[in-house]
Amino acid sequence: MTELLDRRILGAVRFVDATTRQKIQDPLDVRADGVRFVRNRASLYVIASAVGLEKHVDAFDQPPAAPAVGSVKTPAQVSDPAGRFLGRTFTLELPRDPTLDPADGASLFHPLDVALFPSSTADVSPGWALIRASVTKAGGAAAPGALVRVLAHTGGAVMAMGLADGRGEALVAVPGIPVTTFGAEPGDPVTTSEVSVDLETIYDAAAGAWPDPDSIVQRKALLPTSTAADVKLASGRVVTTSLVVPAP
Repeated sequence: MTELLDRRILGAVRFVDATTRQKIQDPLDVRADGVRFVRNRASLYVIASAVGLEKHVDAFDQPPAAPAVGSVKTPAQVSDPAGRFLGRTFTLELPRDPTLDPADGASLFHPLDVALFPSSTADVSPGWALIRASVTKAGGAAAPGALVRVLAHTGGAVMAMGLADGRGEALVAVPGIPVTTFGAEPGDPVTTSEVSVDLETIYDAAAGAWPDPDSIVQRKALLPTSTAADVKLASGRVVTTSLVVPAP
């Protein structure tokens, strides 16, 4: 006897290394209230069910019209049992849109990519430029969950990001800096082994041990921010620095 079982999923989450943008293959701990995740063989975390979307699981040809696409915003948390990546919060916006092109990031047919940032003890490549920063608040206490962004000194493009752990220690890896490059500023040598960057630190004191980097960036104008200007990076160089975020 053959029995056919059909079940519609609600989407999937793909966790990627923030430095390399490669999919994280090893198991992670993913949780959200009222949501059941199932890790499949492709290391995607399939959203099998969610409170309030029970009717969607059995609907195929025509998903229910309510709730509206993306209207159910559920905070979720992910952590790495191996300690290579820092835990973070992210937001599931359900139901996913079943009508969009599969290449669209909001489509039911495209996994939601969530970047995880390296812990201070993570493995690094010898060719990367590294920033090891101790991030503190104005009074000297650690600033856990602070977001550190590496910005090109000329133009301000975001080159890399990292998070401070519970001790306020952040590791930011910047891959792809060439051994020799052309000087970017007037008066620079024609060729140089260094790249000038600015270090921007944004701190959300309410985030605690579970920051949401995407939300921090979106709310930057409302949060304490500081900048360390004209820091010199080079391939294989480790920059050790202290960063202070101002009082709110």
